[in-house]
Amino acid sequence: MAIAEQATPAKGSTVRVRPLTKLTGEQFAGDWTPKKASVPVYDLLFEPDVSIPLPDGTILRGDLYRPKADGTFPALVAWSGYTKELQNTGLPLPINEVGQVSYIVSRGYCHLTVNARGTGKSGGDHMMHFSPQEQKDVADTIEWAAAQPWCNGNVGMVGMSYFAAIQYLAAAQQPPHLKAIFPYLGFTDLYRHFAYHGGAFHSGFFAPYYAFVGATQKMSVPPMLRHLMSHIFNRNWIQKQITSFFFKNEKKMPQQMHPEEAWMRDFAELAFDEPYDGPFYQEKSAWPVLDRIQVPVCIGTNWANPGLHMRGAFQAWHGIQAPKKLFIGPPDPRWPWSNYHGEALAWYDHYLKGLDTGVDEQPAVRYWLQGADCWKSASDWPVPEAVTQRLYLATSSNESEGPHSLQGELPSQQTTLKFAAIPQGMQYPKELDKYTTQVLSYLSEPFGEETELTGPIKLQLRLASTAIDTHVIARLSDLSPQGEVRLLSFGWLQASHRKIDEKLSRSDEIIHEHRGSEPLIPGDPVTLSFSLTPTANLFKKGHRLKLEIGSRPDILNATVFDNFIYFPYEAPPYPARNTVFHGGASASYLEISVLGNR
Repeated sequence: MAIAEQATPAKGSTVRVRPLTKLTGEQFAGDWTPKKASVPVYDLLFEPDVSIPLPDGTILRGDLYRPKADGTFPALVAWSGYTKELQNTGLPLPINEVGQVSYIVSRGYCHLTVNARGTGKSGGDHMMHFSPQEQKDVADTIEWAAAQPWCNGNVGMVGMSYFAAIQYLAAAQQPPHLKAIFPYLGFTDLYRHFAYHGGAFHSGFFAPYYAFVGATQKMSVPPMLRHLMSHIFNRNWIQKQITSFFFKNEKKMPQQMHPEEAWMRDFAELAFDEPYDGPFYQEKSAWPVLDRIQVPVCIGTNWANPGLHMRGAFQAWHGIQAPKKLFIGPPDPRWPWSNYHGEALAWYDHYLKGLDTGVDEQPAVRYWLQGADCWKSASDWPVPEAVTQRLYLATSSNESEGPHSLQGELPSQQTTLKFAAIPQGMQYPKELDKYTTQVLSYLSEPFGEETELTGPIKLQLRLASTAIDTHVIARLSDLSPQGEVRLLSFGWLQASHRKIDEKLSRSDEIIHEHRGSEPLIPGDPVTLSFSLTPTANLFKKGHRLKLEIGSRPDILNATVFDNFIYFPYEAPPYPARNTVFHGGASASYLEISVLGNR
């Protein structure tokens, strides 16, 4: 039964112009409707720049939206190091990720957006993202919110990306009044998911990210203006134009903006001082403490986020022992965060209000099957019924251009193919691209019937290089008989980071140590084993599986215009000619997970 809302005088300013609620994309993970749901009956009160005192005397600042009514309500805390002044403007910026406050608050929740210590209008010294101090601050803020006269003592958290990643760390602190979390698109490993990709610095993301976030820290936008802006910018055509401008100018932005010193020092520390995993990253990552989480968790991700958040969902699924659900939705790279609000409401109606929504009766795992464009469910991830199949890389030609073969049988002959690795920024004649192979392509035979590929993907390469280090990228696609390509999955590894962390690796993901570099001996082959991001795709009859292997992230990439969030990184380190070996005792192969034929 629902939790009683106790009377208390309403304070704060009435919101004369509500932030426009605009829900887009999937709102539920699957084809289901809650048995009960909170209804939008409340007007909004708004208290900007609420003072939140921490035990050490530091004052944080937050924006509080709450129902205009006598009573106490559950509170949802949204926490990040991003300025809160641009939230609720409707601007499609990658920092506007707290959700649609009008939707949430009108249904009987308080929504508190808080700036981390030393960011925005909050006091205290700036610290690197997710520091141990920040983790403690989040827990203290949750307990502060639970004790306020507008809160009934039940607290959850809300938001995607940074706002999601911090939820795991907050829950691991075990604040008594945190009753459940809903992390959507949240990484769990600061080194592998955020700062470095397979050992290569994530510069294509970090440069615009630190420039923009660091330059907007002191912005101040009057609340009424924010709300009015949402009525202008929450329109599809405007948001597409702004998104297009943002991503087309992501290389220019870092040179034109003026971030604060502290943010540039953070960038330099990640890029120059901390190239390997260790205590610096681990104390700021959720994966070592996932087993400390005791509250129910709804873990969400989608197929559009291979470069930042996708792997975190699966690591969280395996590391959390508390009650949990997992959903993986269709590709959706839009901002502000505006999907899965129905799912989040059902989750919190159940765990914070005590309503029988039916969310606890949903399957453990729900995933969007691309190609069929429908939801499916499973009892676990990886899907227990899936069968691993091995496809060997093979060629019948010495010409690297290809395409070459993915086949079920071990090649009878040992063969090799070569591709060039050209570092980003290296000057070379563009005509070279016509005559020097930089990407090897392999195709499976056409599928004879509809076939579902769902689950982990692993690649083993026998490779030699002319340099002491190189980088390898793998990209997997669905190729139609008409030549249409739909991107599915990505993987990457710096060759000198090839040592596998046997303790951290799981049956569904190969995880590398990244504790140091082991240079190559030029010309000597080594074995590189790494995971691509998981996928779920229905290959139609006549379609093929396409595997591409190269070294340039600016070629083997994906963009928001491909329906992906994926940024390039610093690779490869040296000009090199790389050789891939086929057949023999150390054959190169791709492992996929097949869930039967239809």
